[in-house]
Amino acid sequence: MPPPPQVLQRVWFVGFAGHRGVPDRAAAKAVISRELKTICGTVSGELVGISSAAAGADLLFLDACREAGLKTVVLLPFPKERFQEDFGDPADWEHACRCMDDAWWCEVSPGGEGAPAAYHVVARESLEVADRMLFLWDGQPARGIGGTGETVREAKEREIPSRIIDANTLQASWNGDEPDRNSRDPDFEDLPSAASIEDLFQKLDDQATKGAPRSRYFAAGSMSLNHVATILQVVLVTWFLTTESGAMVKLLIATFAALLPWVGGRLRWQERWIRDRVRAELLRSLLSSHEPGSPLRPPAVELFGREAAFLRTAALHLVKNRQGWEAARDAYMNERIDGQIGYLKSKGELAARKMAIYGRLFWFASWSALILGGYVVISAWLDRAPGPPWNTPLGLATGALPGIAAWCLAMISVFEFKRRASLYRQLVDELKRLRPKIATANCASAVAGAMNQIERLLLNELWEWQGSRKK
Repeated sequence: MPPPPQVLQRVWFVGFAGHRGVPDRAAAKAVISRELKTICGTVSGELVGISSAAAGADLLFLDACREAGLKTVVLLPFPKERFQEDFGDPADWEHACRCMDDAWWCEVSPGGEGAPAAYHVVARESLEVADRMLFLWDGQPARGIGGTGETVREAKEREIPSRIIDANTLQASWNGDEPDRNSRDPDFEDLPSAASIEDLFQKLDDQATKGAPRSRYFAAGSMSLNHVATILQVVLVTWFLTTESGAMVKLLIATFAALLPWVGGRLRWQERWIRDRVRAELLRSLLSSHEPGSPLRPPAVELFGREAAFLRTAALHLVKNRQGWEAARDAYMNERIDGQIGYLKSKGELAARKMAIYGRLFWFASWSALILGGYVVISAWLDRAPGPPWNTPLGLATGALPGIAAWCLAMISVFEFKRRASLYRQLVDELKRLRPKIATANCASAVAGAMNQIERLLLNELWEWQGSRKK
């Protein structure tokens, strides 16, 4: 039976760093548990602990998270075989292995550094995603890179709200300003209820598809009405009204046209469409490429800093769907790359056809206006101005055709036919070029690297859109 639909809860990460040597482990663990409750009270969503699994304070933190019902993410400085060498007590290693097995996600931090630089990398990875930090610290400066004192300092520089437990007295305090209680992320509050990430994508995609035409109606309508006002003025003055009456009709229509963008802004259709489309496309990308990379570093997350929490939250929920990097590679080629090639090719051809229609109409209207207008001017200059019945049609044509030409250019601009026709053609060519790169990737890291490159390419246009969103 599928789970009932519910709103996706934002994942808040609480990072941890502490010393290996802990004199009273039971007392320290009790204080860590207490401070986790304090930090839980500062966020509204799902709190997840993130730390290494080194002997000492790290294991106490991971145990405290498990007992509090919190999921954990474990970052290893080295592969397990090498990491085991840093444990002098076999019991501590067994403890660490249990913590790794119980984790929601466990990964080896990137870089391939040796000790102690690898521990420095782990600390940076924690700080990169942490919304809160918890430290068990003796107050002394770090004795080398990757030490607790170094991480405390950097957390403060990054303005991450941090709770520090004094390793000597086990008293805790905030390192700086205390964060607000029950901090909320408004980006998660307006998400539709969904039974899964796939279901959430479908609902956001449906919302964006419905909102796309409406978001452009106001811009296209405003421009169209302005050009219609000019053409209608020419028609009415030519056949029915005085010049003053025609100008008044144009003023009324132009005033209504000017109000359309204001109405659209008040309805916030454009803003809603961009929000839904950005999120839907990010989820489309994530569903295709979340494996075999890290959920802490989803593809193209560096392009979408404001959506990082949304991406990491969704990526962690997709961990359970992983089937192996080879299956992920094959599915990515067949579904994502080939699907996008087909989609972009069809949309590019459609944009090219529409641009050709407007282009031909623009060419006809502009050249006709030039030729007919030139004929009228030259005839008048030679004192042979055309008389009835040519005078009225020529006056109408020379007044209306420039408005039609300008309208064609405006529609090409509003719907971006020229840009999309060219861009989509380039994307198709580039995807065809990159497809062999992922087809020949024979390890998880090579597949993840190729996916990242392709997703950056596909999401680059989306990155431009997010600049117009209001926060």
